[in-house]
Amino acid sequence: MKRIMIWSSLALLLVATGIFVVRAHGSGRRGFGRGGCSHHGPLGYLAYELNLSDGQKSQIQSMWKAEQPAVASLLQELASENREMDSATAQGNLDDNEVAAIAARQGATVTKLLVEKERLKSKVYTTVLNPEQRTKADELQKKWRSRLDYVAARIGDGGE
Repeated sequence: MKRIMIWSSLALLLVATGIFVVRAHGSGRRGFGRGGCSHHGPLGYLAYELNLSDGQKSQIQSMWKAEQPAVASLLQELASENREMDSATAQGNLDDNEVAAIAARQGATVTKLLVEKERLKSKVYTTVLNPEQRTKADELQKKWRSRLDYVAARIGDGGE
């Protein structure tokens, strides 16, 4: 069960980070950081729910651009480790020691990614959001945690 939660959290983190990176680079649509706040993706949703001003969106975009090189480097590192894992387990071959070593490096990389995510989140929370937006962000975070708890309980019950 613990392993499932770890991998599920990792998958969610990677999806969210991927969306964040793609959105930061822009897709030609109006959305977060593009002068408007449509409901495209999680960032557009958050900008809408927190009622972020254009100035706040610009501040967050600047913060993201400062963090982007570190995150991109870590994502490249994780992708490289994933390729190593694929090679190590190709055609059903399995060397437990080699897989464990690669998994340990992946775990360290994921830890670094999570620290970067939390650093950015903390900066936004403390320097960009006003007290009302912080309260709303806290409510959204509680809602997210309760959804994760629900999913974890469903998985633990065998999805019944």
